[in-house]
Amino acid sequence: MIPSPKIPNLKFSTLMSRISWGYVILFAVWILLRLVFFDTLWWLAIINTVALYIFVPLLLLLPLALLWRQWRLLLGLGFPLGVFIAFYGSLFLPQLPVLAYKAVKPEITVMSFNMLFNNNDYDEIGRMIKANTPDIVGIQEVPLNGDAVWIKRFSSEYPYYAFRPVEEGHNVGIISRFPIENVTILSNPPMRRALSATVNVNKGGVNKSLQVIVSHLTPNYPSNEFIKFAHEWYTRRANEVTYIRTLIQQRRLPTIMLCDCNYVDTSQAYARTHEVMKDSFREVGWGFGHTYHGLFFPLGRIDFVWYTKELEAVEAWVPDGGGSDHLPVATRLKI
Repeated sequence: MIPSPKIPNLKFSTLMSRISWGYVILFAVWILLRLVFFDTLWWLAIINTVALYIFVPLLLLLPLALLWRQWRLLLGLGFPLGVFIAFYGSLFLPQLPVLAYKAVKPEITVMSFNMLFNNNDYDEIGRMIKANTPDIVGIQEVPLNGDAVWIKRFSSEYPYYAFRPVEEGHNVGIISRFPIENVTILSNPPMRRALSATVNVNKGGVNKSLQVIVSHLTPNYPSNEFIKFAHEWYTRRANEVTYIRTLIQQRRLPTIMLCDCNYVDTSQAYARTHEVMKDSFREVGWGFGHTYHGLFFPLGRIDFVWYTKELEAVEAWVPDGGGSDHLPVATRLKI
């Protein structure tokens, strides 16, 4: 007969059981508040922003409950585990092969890249771009005179470009292998850093105009007055998303948005964007796809390639390099 596993310390196991049930209860309260209020309460919006890390205790609590055969606790912990699978499970499914008959459609590769306003390592930026061969690059945090450097260094490969004039230290731009027919500086407010360009894609016998939006939404700035300004930042970003939704709903062309969105996929801003566009990485990427890194560990996926239903994503990935605190995100799209 196989002996039952010995519980190393009864007091410790009781304490861990209480902590585990407390975690389950607090988790349930968070889910309930999220369902009712989502990001309308700024402090709840912050919790939703770091939602991925709410699941970290499961890495310890689930094995302990299984080891000590606390079946009711294991069932209770199944609730946050189920929510984790609902939130992130699709990011770890194997991708189905693209059907052969669909391969006749021409493809383009697009990239969104926050270069970091004080990043002067254009050799590294060039290496990263060359390794991933994008046809169109949307750039955020282009510094003063940075447009001239981009044009000088990349115009042989990307002869078409547009940059929004720098305000408050940096702004956005686009470089393209395909002709840019017109450029619109998006309204400020609410869009402080965004432009829209009509790009004429002539490839594989197809001549198609696309609307390409390059945007940099309001970030949560590091600040000792974070609590004071957090409501303002989330409100401003919500207004930006409302403006983008209107643009997409009124579009006349298939549209791509290359965005440092400064939100994550558990936020209300993401959910509202997802109602009108598709997130290429969630559709065809794999893994968490973190694009923003703190000092010691990844903090989240806040850079996106969004696209409308007239297009089809084939592959999405997060390249290495570029010398920024952000990693780029790249996507192959059928047009």
